[in-house]
Amino acid sequence: MPLPQKIVEHLSREPRITQGWAPQILMFSGTIFFISLVIYFGLTFGYKAYLNSSIAKLHDQTEAFSQQVPEGDQKKIINFYSQISNLKTVLASHVFSSQLFGWLEKNTQVNVYYDKFNLNVLNGQLPLSGIGKTMDDINQQLAIFQSHKDITKITLGNVNFSGGLWHFDVTLTFRPGYFSRPGLSIATTTTTQQ
Repeated sequence: MPLPQKIVEHLSREPRITQGWAPQILMFSGTIFFISLVIYFGLTFGYKAYLNSSIAKLHDQTEAFSQQVPEGDQKKIINFYSQISNLKTVLASHVFSSQLFGWLEKNTQVNVYYDKFNLNVLNGQLPLSGIGKTMDDINQQLAIFQSHKDITKITLGNVNFSGGLWHFDVTLTFRPGYFSRPGLSIATTTTTQQ
């Protein structure tokens, strides 16, 4: 039995191309693969050769230097460099607390003086016991401390009046690392005499 004409025409036609995501993914992955191959061969044959030639040049320079400088002098140079490196490490971790006295002198109100001073460099705290003529002098002193950018916290402790003077305790907390640098910022604040 022969097939109907419509079915024969339908079967003889070319199938339609259907749009889908498979060709785009194939094109994208092929492009990524090609780029990866170019990068791989570029690094393997280009950059590796460049690095090897640079290493060879540095090795030649090292050999030339070692032939120019006698072995005894090389050991002296290495020893000297070692000492300088150690000195740099020691100075980098050195605590510069002695400059704090000048800082206190410049940042103290004229009618205030201190009778106790205890510096704790590890946590950056400076407990002070001071004496002022009036309560306004103590308030001005606290304002001076508060205006300093390197003080992160001020804790006022005991304040009392005895012997015609005001006694107070204050703890200043400096920012971390403040005492491990050589030039403490000595910001002066104008003080007024009362």
